[in-house]
Amino acid sequence: MKKIVGLFFVFGLVSCQHGAMEQALELAGDNRKELEKVLVHYQDSGLKYDAARFLIENMPGSYGVDSVSLEKLEQVYQAYDEINRSFGYRRDGDWGDWNGWGKQIDDLAQRHSRLLGTLSMAMDLRHVQSDYLIQEIDRSFQAWQRNVYAKNASFDDFCEYVLPYRRMNGLVTDHARDTFYHRHSDKYYIKEGGHWLEETDSLLYEYQHLMHSGFRGTRIPVLRAETFERFRYGLCMHRCWYNSVLLSSLGMPVAVDFVPTWGNRNNSHTWNVLMINGRSYAFEAFWDNDRWKYKRIYNNRDIDHLWGRFRLPKVYRYTYSNHIEGPVADGKVSKEDIPLLFLNVKKKDVSAEYFEPHDVTLVLTEPAPEDARYAYLAVFGSGQWHPVQWGRIEKGGSVTFRGMGKDIVYLPVYYKNGGTVPAGSPFKLESDGSMTPLRDDGTRGCVRLRILRGTPACRVNNFYFNLPRGTRWVGLKGGRPDKELLVWKDSLTLKYSEADVMTESSYRYVRMYLRDDTLSMGEISFHTSEGKIPSVKVLTKVNAFSPYEGADKLTDSIEATVCYGIVPGKYIDFDLGAEYKLTAIGLYPYLKTELQEGDFELYYWDDTRWQSVGRKTATGKGFLEFEDVPTKSLMLLKDCSKGWNSIERPFICKEGENVCWE
Repeated sequence: MKKIVGLFFVFGLVSCQHGAMEQALELAGDNRKELEKVLVHYQDSGLKYDAARFLIENMPGSYGVDSVSLEKLEQVYQAYDEINRSFGYRRDGDWGDWNGWGKQIDDLAQRHSRLLGTLSMAMDLRHVQSDYLIQEIDRSFQAWQRNVYAKNASFDDFCEYVLPYRRMNGLVTDHARDTFYHRHSDKYYIKEGGHWLEETDSLLYEYQHLMHSGFRGTRIPVLRAETFERFRYGLCMHRCWYNSVLLSSLGMPVAVDFVPTWGNRNNSHTWNVLMINGRSYAFEAFWDNDRWKYKRIYNNRDIDHLWGRFRLPKVYRYTYSNHIEGPVADGKVSKEDIPLLFLNVKKKDVSAEYFEPHDVTLVLTEPAPEDARYAYLAVFGSGQWHPVQWGRIEKGGSVTFRGMGKDIVYLPVYYKNGGTVPAGSPFKLESDGSMTPLRDDGTRGCVRLRILRGTPACRVNNFYFNLPRGTRWVGLKGGRPDKELLVWKDSLTLKYSEADVMTESSYRYVRMYLRDDTLSMGEISFHTSEGKIPSVKVLTKVNAFSPYEGADKLTDSIEATVCYGIVPGKYIDFDLGAEYKLTAIGLYPYLKTELQEGDFELYYWDDTRWQSVGRKTATGKGFLEFEDVPTKSLMLLKDCSKGWNSIERPFICKEGENVCWE
């Protein structure tokens, strides 16, 4: 693998010095004659000749596992198959139970870890044969022209999204697309009057049995469509390239998009996108009844009520063509000083297809390593800062990072010898494009917490988020209902929510009617045109499930203290203390605690590293309280029993909003 990356880097340096075709043929070595056979074969074929040129000119940097390594892997594949058969091809639970299928798959990967770490790669330029390329080109043109939805696509889109035999680096080049073509070419995308989305759903439904592995056996490589079908389980990336092979074989322009690291959760993600009439349509790679939602939930504005808030710093698209820019094109930068993401030139930035991008210009405040020419903007995940965009360092230390996602915390960094070096203070790029610095300015305060992970905790709390939906709020006169003030129409999310109250009347007492006898809430607040009403009292008894979760916690102005219990009368009465004309009611959700037991340490980011505020032991209350905290900094609460590459997410404190998870 190192040799391939090294050649990749060399290719980036010389690409601007020689013609692309001649360069490719030179790099092909003894295989040059095979590539020239393809050019001669199509020399009088118009677009097919242009297509052959596109494939060969962009072949530098394309590689896959060689045949020898594939033969070595067969023993692992056979063992995987035996485990599958012993479990009836059914994993245990949503993500594979530790004591069943999932454990055996993980054990299999561990037993063969040495083999899996020694796979060798082969450059396409030096191994792809002429008859293979000719077969791929001919079938691609045939499928393209038969496809009623794609036949009018531009030739550029055809070359990028239909033609390429290689859908992603690392895969084995085989005849999978011919197999798919013969399976489905007489059924899909050939009749006028249909709809491409419905046909795509129908086609992918035929493969709904190919499911996510639950991150079991992640080190076992899935290198062929045939292997994925044999396993029936894989990661998002596996299903993405599988879909790409499948759909492109039938002439559908298809690609794989990815977020290198989420802006507000750990890890990365890949998904598929179809290019129809010049527009991109993103969809979930695995089967999902709401599969076409990504343009909606990845717009850096909305919140998904199942998965919570998604924030994307950048979105890139894997390409077959080469896109050489930035540090990889700069001959004065060593490859050890370039993040792996930017050594890959087979990608392009498509962030603007998902959200409104914003250019970030700032002045670096930390000393630069010797000969540093570029800086990077990084986001935090799994205990580390991950570069997601590059910028050229100008005079005075100024640098501009193009096309960034908003509502995200970033840290400017340098990159030296394979690691990040802070180049300034973290900041939050707000939704309006402004930048809020996150550094210790001397302000101290109290921080109360009951979770560690922020948005990733949303699915655990969906039950509690949904309980307030449909609650009715009524003003009381003389102890009796007078007028309806509000019906809460939506479920809650992992943040404070507020709804307007439309009334001309003033009330001292307000009643909340529940949908049933269960109440779960973190905080309830009442507002007038002058602001939040202080000292609201709860008049109704709640039979709380915990002595630390009583009704008095509903209006104590502390989000980390909560109320969860049974209300026999199915309503709660509140005393506002005086007559008020309400303008809004605010709710903060109940959150299942992650701090029931164990030791936890609070950190804040101080200039260039995490500094400890102090350590606390959970006492069963469900929340922890830290005093004398630098509340203008970026903060992180760590489970002391975990290492640094773990699940915790950073947070900031905002006036009037308390904790805001990033």
